[in-house]
Amino acid sequence: MTFSGLIHHPPAEWLKLLEQARDRGLRGGRVLACTRTFCTLLEAGGQVHQTRIPGRLHHLARRGEGLVPVVGDAVLFRPERPGREGVVETVLPRRTCIVRQAPGRSGRQVPQVICANVDTVLVVTGLDLDFNVRRIERYLALVAGSGAEAVLVLNKVDLCDHLDQRLEQVGKLGCESVLPICAKTGRGTDRLAPWLTPGTTLAMLGSSGAGKSTLANLLLGQDRQQVGDLSDTDGRGQHTTTHREMFRLPGGAFLIDNPGMREIQLLDEATDLEEAFADIIELGCRCRFGDCRHDREPDCAVRAAVDRGELDPDRYRNYLQLAREREERQRDY
Repeated sequence: MTFSGLIHHPPAEWLKLLEQARDRGLRGGRVLACTRTFCTLLEAGGQVHQTRIPGRLHHLARRGEGLVPVVGDAVLFRPERPGREGVVETVLPRRTCIVRQAPGRSGRQVPQVICANVDTVLVVTGLDLDFNVRRIERYLALVAGSGAEAVLVLNKVDLCDHLDQRLEQVGKLGCESVLPICAKTGRGTDRLAPWLTPGTTLAMLGSSGAGKSTLANLLLGQDRQQVGDLSDTDGRGQHTTTHREMFRLPGGAFLIDNPGMREIQLLDEATDLEEAFADIIELGCRCRFGDCRHDREPDCAVRAAVDRGELDPDRYRNYLQLAREREERQRDY
């Protein structure tokens, strides 16, 4: 019983817990898909199990004493037997975790875990009318505090007449890996190879119609995800993915496809503004006041950089907005 092939370098803690669970008849697996009450698990040998998520796990999670399974989680489970369904017994500690503020919830912090144990997040955005630098910035901030690496995938290069301008715009966001591609034709997708090693886990985030399902089908080598045509009214791709699911790619890597997000609200513990806006943080060290909020305080080095044209004013305003959202949740919590 191991997690061999299910995850890249499984933590020693997982292996120890799995070994201890052997005598109780438990096995280890990863969550491919789940609802509130059931989840689909993949075992190391390739066997797929349908298991129930007991109410006990939800109860423990509300008390802060356990976790409820999400896609990508590693779990210990009791397999199905004649006349008895399989049951998830426990969720193992997460290596990484993509979390956002639950949509539609104002006021206090309400975390929503999107997926877990991800090595790389592909932030997918279209180079058509979907392109929005400020939204990309929010996605990168969401990933920054997760423990995963961010790769910015600029899809639909075939529809972009100003690629150099777009690359210059995103170059100011501090993402080290930016890949212009066309998922529809496969152009440039070979550059994803370094992130597709066996056992590694990738997750795709992006707005509806950015081309995530098209890219997923390309990497899978088959049409598993429904793909929508471009809208006749605005030229954007149409929303097709309706649930979160993890697939094993032909080369042994795993890919989590996520529905498009309408809201990208950040939890202060789920993001790292200091990393996502490192340039602004560095400028802030030169402010007159150590607790400068870079808004209306005198002798603010950040505002001065904006006035001199050294800092993009839209990036500055987006930083202020994210910082305000974080402060409001901290105050209400």
